[in-house]
Amino acid sequence: MRVVLSGYYGFDNAGDEALLSAITSSLKTRHPEIDFVVFSGNPQRTSLLHGISAVYYMNPFKVIKELKRADLLISGGGSIFQDVTSLRSFLYYLSIVALAKILGCPVMFYAQGIGPLNRKISRFMMRFIAEKVDIITLRDEESGRFLRSLGVKRDYKVTADPVFSLKPDVKIGEDLLFEIKDNVDMPVVGVSVRPWSDLAGYEKPLAEALDYLMEKGYKIVFMPLSYPEDAREARKIADLMNHRPYIIDRPLSSREHLALISRLHFVIGMRLHSLIFAAISRVPFAGISYDPKVEAFLKQFDLTPLNMKNPKIREELKSLLEDPTLRRKIDEKTEELTKKAEENVALALTLL
Repeated sequence: MRVVLSGYYGFDNAGDEALLSAITSSLKTRHPEIDFVVFSGNPQRTSLLHGISAVYYMNPFKVIKELKRADLLISGGGSIFQDVTSLRSFLYYLSIVALAKILGCPVMFYAQGIGPLNRKISRFMMRFIAEKVDIITLRDEESGRFLRSLGVKRDYKVTADPVFSLKPDVKIGEDLLFEIKDNVDMPVVGVSVRPWSDLAGYEKPLAEALDYLMEKGYKIVFMPLSYPEDAREARKIADLMNHRPYIIDRPLSSREHLALISRLHFVIGMRLHSLIFAAISRVPFAGISYDPKVEAFLKQFDLTPLNMKNPKIREELKSLLEDPTLRRKIDEKTEELTKKAEENVALALTLL
């Protein structure tokens, strides 16, 4: 059996690489004979990191060849079906789905997050293509409501992000933490930020809140889930701080990020997968929302995004850090989401 995967792969984004690892490893565990081919921005790196075949995602001849040979196209997961970041990429990912259907290849939307779609053409094409897909699973209820608002009438199932099936490597996490802490025994708070123009002005209140945490005895480490742009954003915030945080100024694999986060005391995250990695590891977290997907994720844990316009943001963080029930709530919800993530695998296998 041959499965082709289309998503934001091969671009050094730890969250999307974790998705690829989770999807392929989960399916391979159930059916070891499956062969995978990934449409990637960097096929050589993808093959090296994941040990599977990859072709350049913009090579039409190789894309068509692989879809003709495929028994299934898995589109996603992640947030590829939105036009806020790029209309061009949205149209690309939909065109891969359309091409697969034309060539007679079954298609599954695999734990997708849908939206936002701000253009009429985007909403029309999403509705048209979604009705043609064989199976749709979504990572949150909000994506389902959005599909219905577009006029999509076919069935879908809300599951969970595939990354919930991953497990952290404790040894890797301890090694990375030892490097960061410089032999100083103090609790470490991990911070994931990203550049986002619509959230302009959040940097100063965040810098002040992180200074406050450092004064209370916490070590702050910035983790760039998408390198190098996240590292540049981290340096902007560090320049506004009175105390010196630690910035990981090199790319880490998704496996290393998950391992590191599993050894932290707390996580403050903008990147969705920094929060998912924390949840998997049962590490308490707070989210900074730049996109509805972050709010949807936090809502599942009865959390709201940090208010970056609130001058008392440090009090918000202090309350979360001292909440004795937060870890238990995260543990209970993560157990539920891990089981839901496995439903994606079972449904994919019905198409094979």
